[in-house]
Amino acid sequence: MNMRISKDMKRKFDLINVLSRTEKPSLHDLHRATKIPESTIKRQLAAIRTEFGMKILFVRETGGERGATGYYMLTDWGIIDRDEFIKHYMML
Repeated sequence: MNMRISKDMKRKFDLINVLSRTEKPSLHDLHRATKIPESTIKRQLAAIRTEFGMKILFVRETGGERGATGYYMLTDWGIIDRDEFIKHYMML
């Protein structure tokens, strides 16, 4: 099956894939794994939350100050079937 998807959707899928397979990925980890600019990653994560109803939390590791370091955690797949996504992701 040869499926064409937009660059925007591929970025979203790439981020979801990394979030689902990486333990405690930081913004830098997501950037390194996907080559997506960090500012774009933040926008894409917001879109994923809105468009797919996924819950992606940012867990702060250094107190509550602004700009603190931390990691992302995918806690709810929303409208996406996790097993089907993982099964088909490698085909894209």
